[in-house]
Amino acid sequence: MNNNQIKANPNLGGFIGFIPMPLKLKNKPELSVFPFNVLIGRFTIRNNKQVIGTALYEPDLSSFKIDNNKNLVMIYRNRYDSRYILKIYLDKSLKNRNCEKYRGEKLIATANEPIDWKKQNESWTLFFKQVALIGLDDGENCYFNSSNNK
Repeated sequence: MNNNQIKANPNLGGFIGFIPMPLKLKNKPELSVFPFNVLIGRFTIRNNKQVIGTALYEPDLSSFKIDNNKNLVMIYRNRYDSRYILKIYLDKSLKNRNCEKYRGEKLIATANEPIDWKKQNESWTLFFKQVALIGLDDGENCYFNSSNNK
């Protein structure tokens, strides 16, 4: 099922996501501004049953860097499809979180949210809601699971 089919019949699909925990490593406390991992998914119909397709994006710790613009940057890779990555970064002023989704070299989606350090939990939650809205790309490999327990 592709995104156009879901747009034509909204009862066939919907997005899912979750709010991740911060990445906490004893020897790298500077990485705690990044998520432990990112889960993105959507509901769809397969074989006349509603299923959930999810893609788990895991951090590539070796990708952490401070880029030329002094942004903190880390890459997250789709466990099920190496063509897809999320690039998550905090701008140099630490006022905005950004996420860019790539298929290969092609930028296909973005999400961003200002950071309110006084309301860090709320700010974190709002950002990852935006990331969840990116959803799965047509043809993106993912894990499928039945959405009902029957």
